[in-house]
Amino acid sequence: MELGPSFTRRTVMLAAACLASAGAHALADNTASINLAGVQLRNATPQSRTSGGDTIDPACFYEYVVDGMVRGRGTFTILSTLFPNPTPLADVLESLSPGSSAFLSGAGASPSGGTHPVVLVNEVFTGEQVLLGTTVTISLRLVVGIDANNTAYFRVEQPVITPAALVGYLEFTSGSAVITGEPPCAADFNDDCFVDFFDLDAFIECFEGGECPPGRSADFNGDGFTDFFDFDAFVDVFETGC
Repeated sequence: MELGPSFTRRTVMLAAACLASAGAHALADNTASINLAGVQLRNATPQSRTSGGDTIDPACFYEYVVDGMVRGRGTFTILSTLFPNPTPLADVLESLSPGSSAFLSGAGASPSGGTHPVVLVNEVFTGEQVLLGTTVTISLRLVVGIDANNTAYFRVEQPVITPAALVGYLEFTSGSAVITGEPPCAADFNDDCFVDFFDLDAFIECFEGGECPPGRSADFNGDGFTDFFDFDAFVDVFETGC
């Protein structure tokens, strides 16, 4: 559907539509950060940290990244010998459990239409490596998510690193787990985290003077008028998808 007089005008209108829609539904705080300094990867010692007052608003989709520097601890232990200085977490995990660093970042969707709680990663790392002549066994569960109070959390559950007395443990000298909610999709007019014909129906009803979803307006391009430029802009965004 081509109602704009020129490609330039049409491009500007579509950009304005997306910005206006995103602005009306922007997350007040779409990022939460968890400080991991001092967290230990230690045999039989579960760990838990939260973002505290740094809460995150509900979104449909999220990305997470766990990153930091760790060093070996313990007197004359294998890990303190191999990693006496702060070393990237991913490098250390790869030496203990090849492939495990892949779970340090990723993305996830809200299973309940943009509400919390949501679990973004719940994975078990296992590995057995011969280090300095000793067979070292590691197993732990990494859990990252957001609870019902919009607080992000990081957990190390069921950690096994043996033989503990010889291996020692790892400690974060710095680092964080960061969760970011992705911006809302303008085409998701009914805000149910899906782009489908229910969104098109909702917009048409709103455009024709019926009920609009909460926070939504038929003035899709935000120019202060409700006209077929709004209809054209929405159809284009809807057909493009998210």
